[in-house]
Amino acid sequence: MTSIRTRPGFSVMETLVAVALLAIAIIPLYAFQQTLANTAARLQTASDLLDAQESALAVLQTIDPIAQPTGDMDLGEWRLSWESRELASESPADGYLGSSIWGVGLYEVQATLERGETRRDLTIRRVGWIQINDPTRP
Repeated sequence: MTSIRTRPGFSVMETLVAVALLAIAIIPLYAFQQTLANTAARLQTASDLLDAQESALAVLQTIDPIAQPTGDMDLGEWRLSWESRELASESPADGYLGSSIWGVGLYEVQATLERGETRRDLTIRRVGWIQINDPTRP
């Protein structure tokens, strides 16, 4: 009687089942990786916008709404434009020592940041002042 010798290892059917199970397990992992990549891209876009907003606010804090009521400038890849409108003014400003040589006003500055299809509107309030009286004249 002859005995059938078998070798240790996987049969073709076992190998095919293992490959099918591996493919089924990899599909959700691929979808999860895609979700992570999309989230990372959105976070990068939000971070870029936040950096641009911080830069825009720093620039807007330095402008004089009386001398530069409108304007625009480049901030790297972003374009900043602004327009000011007067909300209130006092000319000359009165203080505890009497009338001042300065006229002051409260301005609303509406700014827009743009880069390609992305647009962000910002609104801040600024105080502007201008010398209206000559301090050397009585």
